[in-house]
Amino acid sequence: MLPVITVIGDQAASLLNGAVIIETIFGFPGVGKLMIDSILQRDFNVVLAAILVTALAIFLMNLLIDLAYALLDPRIRN
Repeated sequence: MLPVITVIGDQAASLLNGAVIIETIFGFPGVGKLMIDSILQRDFNVVLAAILVTALAIFLMNLLIDLAYALLDPRIRN
């Protein structure tokens, strides 16, 4: 069960990376398209903010995975 949780968390982080590609190709508004447009316009403050939001989302996903480990496996609690 625990390896499944790890894979699900990693896949959720990969969805953020895939969003950049999908939003750019199809022109959907979102963080990925905002990041690409900001890079092309050299708006570095927006690029830094988008990277910060993405990194924070990945960090929170990893934190939730670690907390789920503690809930599901009693050996990890102690």
